[in-house]
Amino acid sequence: MRIAKQWQPVAGALGFVIAAAAIASCFVGRKSADYECSSDADCTQFNDNRTCEDGYCVRSGTTGPDASLCPAACNGGCDLAAKTCRITCDQQNRCNGLSCPSGYACDIQCSGNNVCSGTMCSAIARSCTVTCSTMNACDNLRCGTTVPCTFNCNTMGACTDVTCSTGACTVNCTAAQACQLVGCTSSCACNVNCPQGGCGAISCPSPGATECTKNGTAGAECSSTFAPECSTCP
Repeated sequence: MRIAKQWQPVAGALGFVIAAAAIASCFVGRKSADYECSSDADCTQFNDNRTCEDGYCVRSGTTGPDASLCPAACNGGCDLAAKTCRITCDQQNRCNGLSCPSGYACDIQCSGNNVCSGTMCSAIARSCTVTCSTMNACDNLRCGTTVPCTFNCNTMGACTDVTCSTGACTVNCTAAQACQLVGCTSSCACNVNCPQGGCGAISCPSPGATECTKNGTAGAECSSTFAPECSTCP
C-alpha cells in the first residue's frame, strides 16, 4: 500500500504533464482551419489574392508557416520578419483612406480610377512608397509625422494633391501634369522631381532665408542638397 500511495501522485502528475503538452501542441504552429484548402478555388472567398499553398490559403507573394498572419491591408503579400507589406489597389475606392499597418514598410500600388484617395502613410508605419500609374488613380496623398515617404506619379493626371510631413520625402511626377499641388514645407529633407512640367504649385522647406530648391528660388523643385540646412533628418 505504501508503494501505491507514493506512485499515485507521481502517476497523476505525469498524466497532467502529458495532457498539458498535448493541449499545448494544438496551439503551437497551427493555422486557423478557416484557411485550409485543396485548390486555389477554395481561397477566392477571402477576396485578397490568396492562393492555396501546402494546404492553406496564403496571400500572393507570401510564404512560410505564418503567411496567413499578414495584416489584412497587405493583400499583395508581406514579409513578417522584415515587416514589409505590399498593397495592391486596382479597384475603385479600394484603398481610399487606407493606412499602412503599424511598424511596416509599405509598397502601395495604385492603378485604376479613384483607387487611392486620402491614402495615408500613417505615423505608426515605418515608411511608405506609393506609386500611382494610371490617370486619376490618386488624390490627397499624405505622409504621417516623421515617416519617410516616396510618392511616384507616373502618368498624366495620376495625382492631385501630395502632402509631405516632417519626415524625409521624395515626390516624383514623371509625366506632364502628373501632379497638381505638392506641399513639402515641413519635411526634414524634401526632394521633388517634375520633368516635362509634371507639377503644379510646389512649396518647399525654407529654413531662415534659404529656399531649399534646386536653384534656390521659391516655387522651383525642392532639393535637400541645395544647402546644409535643407537636410536635417535625425
